[in-house]
Amino acid sequence: MIETTAYLREQLAAIYDPEETRAISRWVIEHVTGYTPAQQILAKDTPIDPQQREAVRMIVRRLKQHEPIQYIVGECTFHGLTFSVNPSVLIPRPETGELVERIVQRHGAAPSLRVLDIGTGSGCIAITLSRRLLRPQVMALDLSAEAIRMAQANAERNGAKVCFVCADLFDPHLTLPGPFDLIVSNPPYVCDSEKSDMAAHVLDYEPHAALFVPDDDPLLFYRAIARRAHEWLTPGGWLYFEINAALSTETAALLVAEGYSDVRISRDMEGKNRFAEGRVGAGGR
Repeated sequence: MIETTAYLREQLAAIYDPEETRAISRWVIEHVTGYTPAQQILAKDTPIDPQQREAVRMIVRRLKQHEPIQYIVGECTFHGLTFSVNPSVLIPRPETGELVERIVQRHGAAPSLRVLDIGTGSGCIAITLSRRLLRPQVMALDLSAEAIRMAQANAERNGAKVCFVCADLFDPHLTLPGPFDLIVSNPPYVCDSEKSDMAAHVLDYEPHAALFVPDDDPLLFYRAIARRAHEWLTPGGWLYFEINAALSTETAALLVAEGYSDVRISRDMEGKNRFAEGRVGAGGR
């Protein structure tokens, strides 16, 4: 196994930084052999069989094409839970985990909250909130039928009770069985002009419909959600967003213009303006 580890680190050194190279090497070996990182240390002198060596080489070829390791192995970890992923859904990001943690810290002790996740993708937000909040009722919405199927499978995998709905946010006839106490969304927010700044593993493999928005209307999803949320939120209910750090001022102004109170922008662990929140007044809009 030590030879396989050396091979992986040598092959991946040109693609990833040293820390990522070590982490992905351990991940590949665990995926192929079933050995956890701790077991890999204990079994470092144990050779892998020819079939496993070929599987490692195949993964390396795919990684050199910038395919995300999460898509190759078919899963990733988010908030301590394991989620299946494929190119029909975004790979959950640490920043999104921070958004979930903020919600849990504020609302974790409140029982039976009604929660709506808009643009659920893999279901990572809805499923984690279902597991972390106190007896919540969680609904999750997505336009993509493929994403809904993936999210449903992830809910079953993680023992979460979530009602998934395949529907279009922009459908004026869309009705949902609210009201909800919380609405959360990580909608598309990367401007088309920012594509040149994106890494190849994102640009070439992750679903563009879940990432990009037109330069001439980058807040279209935020505006639509903020307006519909007045129909769906209970008086005093909260709206939470993950946002484009470059558009934090504009996002806050939009929420104020749409009648939300207690509007706040918060930073992520890297110091970027990454989260927005607002509240419906006690008397509604």
